[in-house]
Amino acid sequence: MANINIQTFEEGDQAVLYDRRSREYLVYLEKSNTFESHLGNLDHCKIIGKPEGSWIPTSTGHLFLAFKPTRFQYTLNMPRVATIVYPKDIGAIITYSNISNGDIVVEAGSGSGSLTINLSEIVGEEGHVYSYDIRSDMSGTAESNLRKFSPNYKNVTFKIGDVSETLFEQNVDAVILDLPEPWHSVDSSAKALKFGGTFLSFLPNVSQVSDLVEEIKKHPEFSLINTVEIIERSWDVSGRTMRPSHKMIGHTGFITTARKCTQRPRRN
Repeated sequence: MANINIQTFEEGDQAVLYDRRSREYLVYLEKSNTFESHLGNLDHCKIIGKPEGSWIPTSTGHLFLAFKPTRFQYTLNMPRVATIVYPKDIGAIITYSNISNGDIVVEAGSGSGSLTINLSEIVGEEGHVYSYDIRSDMSGTAESNLRKFSPNYKNVTFKIGDVSETLFEQNVDAVILDLPEPWHSVDSSAKALKFGGTFLSFLPNVSQVSDLVEEIKKHPEFSLINTVEIIERSWDVSGRTMRPSHKMIGHTGFITTARKCTQRPRRN
């Protein structure tokens, strides 16, 4: 039976091209453009109209395998103006913050938009993400990257501002901070969160985590403080040969969470 659910590449789509060594190249398809590489040139018009998973020959006869990018691939290959939050941490952030469809989320530190893209997908059409950054260039890059991956998005609002001063959003499900000094934003986050909501911070340095935790402990409206680090290791599997890959994504940052609660009653 013929497969009638065939998705083809269209002009304006993103495509990930894989060479013979499985190296990835992210391209934005335009009929007039050409992808140039050491393996030969490849006109975009040769990709447009082809189904995902097609092998496309270059001008020298080498083959590239073409797929539409997953969020994982797009995150690693998209333009960036700041260090991205890696997929291994994005998955943990979404899980530990308990975000789901329909939730309202505040993100501070838009950066290049790697986390924003994934938050947008998770909260869905019924939810909303408010993404703050103090720098307009970073906010602009994040918005551009989101628009390229999801052209019809309507559930993200980008804002220029300092969340340590004020957060206009109220009764939100989660506040996620990718900031160098998140302890300055604990108070504003507590006011914005609903009871049961999650405060989450992503920090590269454990001394920063220590400062943050000490500040969180000063706020009786927070409980269940927890810090984790995610390590990802790939494996090479070929027949009976199975061993860890030489490449490993080790330390990238620490994820610290806390839950908003009512104030604990004093003992009589």
